[in-house]
Amino acid sequence: MPINGFDYKAFATDLAKQALEVLQQPGSNAAPDILADADKKNIVETVRKFCYMAGEALSNDAQLKFNAEQASLVTQFIGEWTFHKSIDLIKGKIPAQNREAILQIIAANIFNTAKLAIIKNMPQDALINLVEDKVKQVYNEELQKLVKKGVLSPKQYEIAVNTSNLNDMVQKTEDEAKLSKANIQAEENVSSANDKKVLKLAALAIILKKLPEQKANEILNSLDKQDVQHVINYMKMSNLEDKIDHKVIIKSIEEIKKILPVQDVVNVAKLTKNYHKLIKATSPEILSKIAISERKSVRDFILDITFPAADVFTPLVFKALVTTIEEKINDN
Repeated sequence: MPINGFDYKAFATDLAKQALEVLQQPGSNAAPDILADADKKNIVETVRKFCYMAGEALSNDAQLKFNAEQASLVTQFIGEWTFHKSIDLIKGKIPAQNREAILQIIAANIFNTAKLAIIKNMPQDALINLVEDKVKQVYNEELQKLVKKGVLSPKQYEIAVNTSNLNDMVQKTEDEAKLSKANIQAEENVSSANDKKVLKLAALAIILKKLPEQKANEILNSLDKQDVQHVINYMKMSNLEDKIDHKVIIKSIEEIKKILPVQDVVNVAKLTKNYHKLIKATSPEILSKIAISERKSVRDFILDITFPAADVFTPLVFKALVTTIEEKINDN
């Protein structure tokens, strides 16, 4: 029996149209730049097809007694998660021939999970979390199956399972909001330490966008892991320069000059000598605390005084690392 007010054909078409608009929007937070036109076309059609099938199944279930709002919610869950997991499969470099089967299994689990939760009158906030947990569980299980079949290596699995377009979208949106707030606070001269850091990272992103890719990557590699993704998000932000007051940009750039010695000639021997003095004068407990969250090469640089840093890092990165480590030691 049709559900009063629920036109599943039109709704599926509308959700697919929304997906297309997001994919075609320049600088969209919900769609990475790596997607080819063929990928976008396939994502839109998959969203339409799965939403159509879900809506049709709900409408034809004579025993279900869902209203239009409930049927729309289940269908929308499938549309949104199909969109995001389609992108995750592409970014995670899952072979094309395996993608649709995984998406079908995810959609079927969303359908059953959401339907049963609504029948049990679960609150919507809890329902949203339940569906998200189910998607993560099924996605992980399906990737593990590909590892067992030899389709994915363990390393490829780790990359794919930790890929989340939804999380990336949320992070980008939060970064934009933080940047807007920080800019307003700066104009009103009430900036907090966190606001100042946001502006520094945004100003750094403006500089890195103008540098050769190799130089930009060298500087990114010298930053804390927690800051790198924020800087990358700002670099991808359209019209970033127009989102910050130019006086604020200039002030922030002045504050980060010490980690951007592009014009400096780095005296590696002298820098190494001074760095070793600093390390010897610092307690092992503090060094271990600083090193624990760093990538292996930087961790070895901090903990092993014999580490051949001059052979591993470029002079620019070497100097930036020493400056950063010195600041962290002073903070402790």
